[in-house]
Amino acid sequence: YSEIVSEPQFYFDRKGEFFPEGTTFIMVGERLEYLIKLLNSRIVGYIFKNFYAGGMLGENYRYKEVFLHALPLPKYGEIETKDESRIEEKICELYGFNTKEKEYILQKIN
Repeated sequence: YSEIVSEPQFYFDRKGEFFPEGTTFIMVGERLEYLIKLLNSRIVGYIFKNFYAGGMLGENYRYKEVFLHALPLPKYGEIETKDESRIEEKICELYGFNTKEKEYILQKIN
């Protein structure tokens, strides 16, 4: 992932062909595809940008490692769908948002 962005930019390198430069980072571990879907979602991007990024840098914000560690993510759950709007709804379910919370955040990201 890139450190300074205008929107989430997390990538999954299945072939091991990516070479990071000075402001790009590599995550390793289990369930990375799930994590990438969460971190690239508009909902998690909104939450991170507004509550965890540590302030704006002009039009951009910063994915600093310490900020990412503070970001609360829902425990593993299935997010298998091709429909992008359904992914956002599924993430709301994983967070356990009630109807009012879900409507609020979906309104903010659309």
